[in-house]
Amino acid sequence: MTDNKKYYAHSLPGKPIEEWQPLENHLENVADLAAEFAEVFNAKSWGKLAGKNHDIGKGTLQWQAYLRKVNNIIDDFIKHFGGHVEHSIHGAEWLINNSNEAGKLLSYCIAGHHGGLPNWIEDASTGLMARLKKNKPRVDMPLEKPEFEKKLPIQLDDPVRFGYQVQFFIRMIFSCLVDADFLDTEASLNPEKRVWRSSYPALATLKDRFWIALNEIRKKSGISIVNNQRETVLKNCLKAAEKQPRLFSLTVPTGGGKTLSSMAFAMEHAARFNKSRIIYVIPFTSIIEQNAEVFRNVIGIDAVLEHHCNFVPDDADWKTRLASENWDAPVIVTTNVQFFDSFYAHKPSKCRKLHNVANSVVIFDEVQAIPVEKLKPCMEVLKELTFNYGVTAVLCTATQPAIEYSAEFKDGLKDVSEIIEDIPSVFSTLKRTDEKCLGVIEKQDLARQIAENDQVLCIVNTRQHALDLYNMLPDGDGDYHLSALMYPLHRTRRLTDIRERLNQNLKCRVISTQLIEAGVDIDFPVVFRMAAGMDAIAQAAGRCNREGRHSTGKVFIFKIPDGAPPGYFRQTMQCAEPLFDRFRSNLLSHECIHEYFLNYYWLNNNRMDADEVIERCKAGSRGNIQFRDIADFKMIKTATIPIIIALEDKAISLIRQLDFMEYSGSVLRKLQQYTVQVYPFQFEELRDWLESPKPGINVLRSPELYSEKTGLLCNPPKGEAFII
Repeated sequence: MTDNKKYYAHSLPGKPIEEWQPLENHLENVADLAAEFAEVFNAKSWGKLAGKNHDIGKGTLQWQAYLRKVNNIIDDFIKHFGGHVEHSIHGAEWLINNSNEAGKLLSYCIAGHHGGLPNWIEDASTGLMARLKKNKPRVDMPLEKPEFEKKLPIQLDDPVRFGYQVQFFIRMIFSCLVDADFLDTEASLNPEKRVWRSSYPALATLKDRFWIALNEIRKKSGISIVNNQRETVLKNCLKAAEKQPRLFSLTVPTGGGKTLSSMAFAMEHAARFNKSRIIYVIPFTSIIEQNAEVFRNVIGIDAVLEHHCNFVPDDADWKTRLASENWDAPVIVTTNVQFFDSFYAHKPSKCRKLHNVANSVVIFDEVQAIPVEKLKPCMEVLKELTFNYGVTAVLCTATQPAIEYSAEFKDGLKDVSEIIEDIPSVFSTLKRTDEKCLGVIEKQDLARQIAENDQVLCIVNTRQHALDLYNMLPDGDGDYHLSALMYPLHRTRRLTDIRERLNQNLKCRVISTQLIEAGVDIDFPVVFRMAAGMDAIAQAAGRCNREGRHSTGKVFIFKIPDGAPPGYFRQTMQCAEPLFDRFRSNLLSHECIHEYFLNYYWLNNNRMDADEVIERCKAGSRGNIQFRDIADFKMIKTATIPIIIALEDKAISLIRQLDFMEYSGSVLRKLQQYTVQVYPFQFEELRDWLESPKPGINVLRSPELYSEKTGLLCNPPKGEAFII
């Protein structure tokens, strides 16, 4: 047998073979790391087995010959060279041959640790079953016979959910393996990067920082009805933080201080129960920067990892860039898309962070924003994380959806503990608005009513409605338009201008799509809201008299003759309208919102898993799992096309850099701040004005097609252009 010391896992370009990492060392290191990660959810031996066997395919003479060949090393191995050899399937075969049950589960992790979790059955080359049957080189290094646990280290709560729980467990072991493999490989090839990892302040330190900052905020807030109720919310959160880890709900009206109070809960609960990190999950990228900035202000810039598609760390900030790969930071701020998509993904890059969610406090802000057609898959993630992986989850919202278990909704969440002790009292005390339904109103009449107010916000359902109303306002200073056809940086500047005018008591009239109504910290004395779902109306009302500066704010609900567009807006409006009369004097009450969601979910019960992902996961009970098919799940399946608006000097400079870069990912991430999404028909109208410095990258440089007031113009400039 060939000398064991000559088997290597990784080469070092330009270095002698003696400095390469021995395969035996790599297998031991990855086994130890994966075991450490999996121990958090009582699966230490499973993680160790996966790590110990993941790269045994590199112990073939052919693979060792390949490694030497690509590094121009000539020794006795070179005679075995026969081209590139797949190495990830050998460990999968070794384990499945030693256990047709536990070995089969681990085989997915090992076979997929480079290319992704595979389907059990696909085609002759990519399905795991087919790959296991293929002829492959013999492993020449000695192997240690694996010892398997006799049962899964998870609680099995319901036979119907068994298949889901099995595939979830495999996914978590896969996360432990790929993160351990990445980290050990990085330590071998790029040891300087290790310095940047895990050098974060402890949660105990952050807790001290948090309370120093929060107490300063409380001192400066003064005495008012709103601030008194915020203190009540905080007190309830601190009391609940002492309870055992479980699934909580936090139902607080908009403006009730739930962002900082929920973080206070998380800090105290994490300290009491030794939780690893705090993860704050937010539905929209339009508000995530605001919340991340709030947390940085109270616990420090060195503690918060912001991970979503619009965030661009500085090139020099390796620490942030590396932490985003595996969420190795004490406080994570991310999106629903990033969080839930990862739990159904199959690629190593997406799954790598999952094991770091275990033993965390996870706060879901604006939980009502989860699309109804994705609700069941999202609830299954919540159930499993809180049931088997030590997660304390908080469903945080002003309009708590009716997603708890009941005779009518048997897929709902069980044993949810509400943090607020007296919800009706908090809602009643924090009520700062009067609501009035205007019925159907012509656009011109509506614009006239809006113009009669010096400070007013009007929220509509479509971009076209927003533009129409904005153009109908009489010319004057302080009129603003907001929509998703303004690139993010432009929108952020507009919101800054709006806040300054409101603070200075200057005229400020804003016409916006619904992007402004969830989580945007802004305060108008008067708000008009086009008829929509009750949750949307409540969120819009949350932008009215937010700080209680007026005796009462005014919220007007209206319809226009062309009605709501088909689909989501029309259905939610139809569910809300019957409640307008019944709850006329208390439209934003907890009871009204709860009844709205009961009606809405009852109508949509059959489409709460539009991708049929739960049905696919059930195959886990037989071990024949289609991981690649499950990965079809996406929180947002958009057919939109990104267009980079290259009008500012910074954007133009970044575009120029693309010409000289082979790998342009870092530049494209920075350009997200200048990007808008358009539908295919809009893209076709703009095609003649677009440039493509690289395939798939579309750049608009024409200033006549982008308005400083309204954003992208999706019709060519023939006379007066307008947004569709």
